[in-house]
Amino acid sequence: MAAPRCARSFFEPAKRRQVTTPRPYYQTFSRAKSSRAEDDDDIDIPEGSGAPRGNMTLEEQLQDMGIEPEKYKTLYKSQQRANAKADEWEPMTREDAWKRWEELKKAPDHFTMLHMYKRAGIEPIKLAKERGIEIPGGEKPPLDPQTQKQLNAIRTPVNVQAIHLRPLRRAPSYAIPVCDLQLRTYSIRNMEFFADFAMRAAYYMGLPARGPVPLPRITERWTVPRANFIFKKSQENFERITMRRLIQIQDGHPDVVKAWLAFLQKHQYYGVGMKANVWEYESLEDATKVGKEAKDGDYCGRREGPMLEKINEILGGKGFKEAMKGFKSPMEMRA
Repeated sequence: MAAPRCARSFFEPAKRRQVTTPRPYYQTFSRAKSSRAEDDDDIDIPEGSGAPRGNMTLEEQLQDMGIEPEKYKTLYKSQQRANAKADEWEPMTREDAWKRWEELKKAPDHFTMLHMYKRAGIEPIKLAKERGIEIPGGEKPPLDPQTQKQLNAIRTPVNVQAIHLRPLRRAPSYAIPVCDLQLRTYSIRNMEFFADFAMRAAYYMGLPARGPVPLPRITERWTVPRANFIFKKSQENFERITMRRLIQIQDGHPDVVKAWLAFLQKHQYYGVGMKANVWEYESLEDATKVGKEAKDGDYCGRREGPMLEKINEILGGKGFKEAMKGFKSPMEMRA
């Protein structure tokens, strides 16, 4: 199949291309001289207008424009040095050009307006402060020396410093697993953040934790036909990859583990699912009490028995009743 005429020039050999030179431009119209052209040279230029005259020296022209000769000489010499440096830096060959380009990519930009002022010996910030010009963004007023000294003496708390470090861990005594927490997500960034949060929460709650351990990914694929009958081959494929991490708690008290899981559930991060397997270990004495009839208010057979008895003692005390006299809970008010 032949290429279109507009694209043939791009596919033919380079030696067959014709280099066209631009045609010279000739002015197609003539401008007649104004009748007042003879009087243009006789126009009087008022002094102090900033328009230099042809018969004035450089000093007189600078004085007429209100420019100090010393500043003009400083700027002129700075510009001459910059031009000379640019001429020396100008590459002569293609290899030099590539070398200059690699150097430019690794070097900072020194051709900004601020650098040009600095090369000329002008400090814009200092000059703005001298003339009372407010710097964009403003500056905070300096504190008195005593307040600044007190602020410098304040030490950053250890838990704030630990945010920038890896999570701290506690060493287990017997390495008996009591909880396996599995985190699942489709976004690895959310899961890594929440796993770090869970490890720090376990440390501050006194739980020895191991992990997060990467688990194999779960890859699921589906093929859905887009239409029926003769369009059976027109199918669409879908894929879902589930990433997982495992955090194991060892030698932890069951009540503390439940509090840890409740804390994580309260502050659960979006896009991250949790699945926990909890084990509780009982003594042999508890096995002999299996099948014993439990009476209402009898907590001796439960692990939380001493704590529940203490709660009943507080709730039944005289001081608590006097303090809660006349108070109605939301449930009582609703009823």
